[in-house]
Amino acid sequence: MKKLFYNAKFYALEAQIEIYNAMLVENDKILDLYQEIPSFDCERIDLKEACVLPGFTDTHTHSFEGGLYNKGVDLSKAETIKDVLDLLAHAQPISGMIFAWQYDENNIKEKRFPNYEELSKTIPQYPLLLRRIDGHSCAINKKACECIGFEKKLAEDPKSVLKGYANDHVAHWFHQNLDNQAIIDSYQNACQIAMQNGLTGIHTMIGDAQNSYLHFPLIFNNLDSFPINIIPYPQSFNIDQALNIGSKRIGGCILADGSFGSHTAALFEPYYDQPNNYGVPYQSQEFWDQFILNAHLNDLQTGVHCIGDFAIEQLISAIEKAQNTVFKDLRHQIIHCELLNEEQIEKMASLNISAVMQPMFDRLWGGPDGYYSKVLGAERTKRTTRLKSLIDKNILVTGGSDWYITELNPLKGIHASVNIHYKPERLSVFEAIKLFTSNASCLSFEEKTKGILKKGYFADFVCLNEDIFNSESIDNILVDQVYYKGKNVFKR
Repeated sequence: MKKLFYNAKFYALEAQIEIYNAMLVENDKILDLYQEIPSFDCERIDLKEACVLPGFTDTHTHSFEGGLYNKGVDLSKAETIKDVLDLLAHAQPISGMIFAWQYDENNIKEKRFPNYEELSKTIPQYPLLLRRIDGHSCAINKKACECIGFEKKLAEDPKSVLKGYANDHVAHWFHQNLDNQAIIDSYQNACQIAMQNGLTGIHTMIGDAQNSYLHFPLIFNNLDSFPINIIPYPQSFNIDQALNIGSKRIGGCILADGSFGSHTAALFEPYYDQPNNYGVPYQSQEFWDQFILNAHLNDLQTGVHCIGDFAIEQLISAIEKAQNTVFKDLRHQIIHCELLNEEQIEKMASLNISAVMQPMFDRLWGGPDGYYSKVLGAERTKRTTRLKSLIDKNILVTGGSDWYITELNPLKGIHASVNIHYKPERLSVFEAIKLFTSNASCLSFEEKTKGILKKGYFADFVCLNEDIFNSESIDNILVDQVYYKGKNVFKR
């Protein structure tokens, strides 16, 4: 059945000025776009003066964790340790465990994590996982320590905050002990949140960031059961596993370093507030050289978490060696790509490296008075979130939320991109939208079927209540409807 969508402004986004007044869809594909509304007989759908864009895609999410934690305890509004403990006291268990997230000790009066004793007294009967907002630190209670089998000295340290390997080990113990129904429910919940925010696609990691891809086969073999496009990454270093399951990519959030918030991002120069700390490179150069080369030779697109400039340099060097062996269009990803120098940008351009970035990081922590300045210094902070510098070198840059770290909301990501604190790195509205549409489709090699409104492309589109190109507050625009492959999957 043909459907004619009309009474809207359709931004095709193949070129900035392409605006249409009607779009014809049959089944899951776009048949045509029109300047003048045609009069032929078909089902006609009035979009009530909406602004229509291609459906958004978020190219970096932890959707399993986001969907799961969204059912847990949100600590983002807590102001004191007492607030935190009061919220935890009313928590409901999921598969016999308590999950709490969005914790930022910098927003707490006491400027610390709740300690082991406080958490154990508040939640004595269930294992408890409390995760920092950046995911790179966590705290647990006595019950969790007993279940996981952590060393007694760690459990008895009242100031214990888990970072690095310990943080990852603990988090994945919790994830591994969920039943299959809770896992599927988490992804379905993630899809519902995604659709509410205009997304028709999400890239997501599944694995322990070491050598297990956890429930990857469960999701990979059931992709058609989800209401939007899920692009999963086996979040593992195990290349054989990725190849055996039929994945075209590997990684997504396997770690080259940590985060600025935990002072574990690997830097060339020490932290501004910790002059003897250069962060933590999680692997050697030799390790990355071998891993990237093996993936490259097996035609696997790689995605690696790199925050600091030292870690970014490790990955650029490894990809350069692989490309010098045999040049391939695999669009290897540097995830986050936060702190860059000019030479690194030039190398990324020559090596066809993609930058999968999170504009909301700058909105939350950038600027001369932001958290980045406190840990990096004001001058070095200007070299973070370098969207414009990368795009001007024709590097493929895409937008992600790193959800659950920041909201699964591309409109807020677009708003952040056009309002980067350091003005030379700001994008135009058109450039910012492309991060979450046509650029995102290129990252997954879907640029001939998705990412723009064009004849023959999938009918994935979002209807907004305001013209995004003429809005003074993009982050306040509302999503009215979302269509995925021609089907209405969300209506406000």
